[in-house]
Amino acid sequence: MRKLFLLIISTLTMTTTVMAQDAEQMFKAAVDKLKAYDNVEIAFDYQMKNEGAGINELMTGTGFLQGEAYKVKMAAQDIICDGTTTWTYLADSQEVMISSVDADSDNSPLAIINAYYDNINAKFVDNGNSQEKCIEATPIAADAAFTKLKVIIDTKSLNLKEIHIFDSNDNEFVINITKFVTNQTLPANLFTFNEKDYPDAEVIDMR
Repeated sequence: MRKLFLLIISTLTMTTTVMAQDAEQMFKAAVDKLKAYDNVEIAFDYQMKNEGAGINELMTGTGFLQGEAYKVKMAAQDIICDGTTTWTYLADSQEVMISSVDADSDNSPLAIINAYYDNINAKFVDNGNSQEKCIEATPIAADAAFTKLKVIIDTKSLNLKEIHIFDSNDNEFVINITKFVTNQTLPANLFTFNEKDYPDAEVIDMR
């Protein structure tokens, strides 16, 4: 009986390990495919939740991603980054803040996802949808900025459909992708701030 019990435990442990490896491989394959596109345009629904604090914010947005450069427009905020400099426009205060991108402050979409690329434990989570896989990834490093990342991936295209980011303050940030277009011809100045587009804004250079 004891040998049978140990055999069952060993089999379950082996199965869990294989599933975790498969989940990590699928996660990395989806990230690799995303990075292989020349550029990506998305529309998305954004939600920030914190049940304990009674927070449930909903908004929509659009974004473009090309290498290290990106542009996000959401609610009363525009964020433009050319990979070296970030411009953040706040419509409520009519201000544009300019900052430099460095390794410690890079909050670009790819930087967040890449932070989990080689330093995660991954597993599949059943979401009841045979066309999608839900993968939960937790960082190995104790000092990671986020405590958990959950992504939903289309099994045929390997495109990301949802991203859930959890932090140590019990906040959950959800991005539900509603439009996904790749490899377009984008304007050359798309990822550069143009003051003419924000004529009434005060520019604050924080570099």
